[in-house]
Amino acid sequence: MEKVVEKAVLRIVRNRWGYTEEELAAARRTGLVEAIGIRDLAYWIRAEPVCSRHCMGENYEGRALYFDAMGGLIRRKCPPSICVHGLSQLSPLIYSYYDHMLRGEDPNRMIFHTVACTDPGLERGGLGSCTFRLSRERMPLLEFLLHNLRLIPYLFIWNRKQRGRCSMVNALAGGEGPHPTEFMRRLPMSEGDLDAFLARPEREKRLRAMERFRDHRIVLRVVEAVACPAGHTVGEEILLDPVGRVLLEETGRDVCIMALHKAWFRVLLLLERMAQAPDEGEPDLSGPLFDIPISCYGGAWPLGACGRILMLVGVRRAGSR
Repeated sequence: MEKVVEKAVLRIVRNRWGYTEEELAAARRTGLVEAIGIRDLAYWIRAEPVCSRHCMGENYEGRALYFDAMGGLIRRKCPPSICVHGLSQLSPLIYSYYDHMLRGEDPNRMIFHTVACTDPGLERGGLGSCTFRLSRERMPLLEFLLHNLRLIPYLFIWNRKQRGRCSMVNALAGGEGPHPTEFMRRLPMSEGDLDAFLARPEREKRLRAMERFRDHRIVLRVVEAVACPAGHTVGEEILLDPVGRVLLEETGRDVCIMALHKAWFRVLLLLERMAQAPDEGEPDLSGPLFDIPISCYGGAWPLGACGRILMLVGVRRAGSR
């Protein structure tokens, strides 16, 4: 019976995701296909709001988000409006869930099981905040039937649409851009890669901003620190160049990856402003988003497994304060 069920599950996986037999074999080599078996389909991943204040996504305390065993959002069990700023932060925790499954461990023993959304909250200049705690729970029988019976057609139907065409990739292939400057030629890219990079106007603007602001530094300044095990303190600065590289030699100290995880979202916004800056003058950093501090990934303090720092992002010329 177990072998029959295993074959049925593999057939559903192949047809549901549009794999060929060769592609299914490659997917199986990851270990994930076998790690999440038929018994695991009887469980869902529950992301419970454990501290929610003015959440824009209507994630009230007691109103959880639910994911199936593969991390797919079960939409009918979720609020009608789901905020991307909370949803995006759950991905690393779900990878930890996978890791426990692959090792045959109970995901409910995860150490990092709690995470906050990217909004630091109304009291810190944002709009609202929500902290989620991840757990694994058995589905009620009716929920199990409602969610998994939809997979039965894939015993017989191969989902061709899942293979994708990526037509835009082919449409954007080729093309010529401007000649690279000497600065661009010194970048760690081959001549072919550089030509391909310059073939798109948005990428050209990106390179020209890197060249124009090469004597500037992106600054992440710590404005609040609570129980940070990496030792980041208020007033400390993390410096990056206009490429987005962390300049450890200029600060003389190491940087916690938890600090950089969420900071990248705001750095991306700043790089966008730099690429769109007028030919003369500094990039325009006006607007409320640059006044809202960013939390590190351990921002669920005191509910999470780590401390917390908050940072503001700015830009200035190298060597100035």
